[in-house]
Amino acid sequence: MNKTLLLAALLSSSPLLAASAWAAEPVIVACKFDKLPQMILTFRGGMGASDNTLQIGQSKPVPMSVGSNLMSAEYGTQSFTFSLRLPANVSVSAPGQDTLTYYGDCISTLQPN
Repeated sequence: MNKTLLLAALLSSSPLLAASAWAAEPVIVACKFDKLPQMILTFRGGMGASDNTLQIGQSKPVPMSVGSNLMSAEYGTQSFTFSLRLPANVSVSAPGQDTLTYYGDCISTLQPN
């Protein structure tokens, strides 16, 4: 099964199922979007948890909010909103600027060997 599709299926399932799946160990998703550095999304507690993070390039991870369909994080003055449904995309917005959406690929530690 496609890695992105697998994570999207998990995120769209019940919150209880998602939380139990993440309880054992973190789920790491690496994404590469056009014209942006690599992004690492780390899901530790699932939806509503305060310990999920986003790391952009080599910078320090920041807290990430996880909802049923979207993930979001604030990085400096920019807001990042992710959808890992096919095709994976991230919308980037900043005060006084147009919101830009980038498309790319993501891989997950949920991918079966």
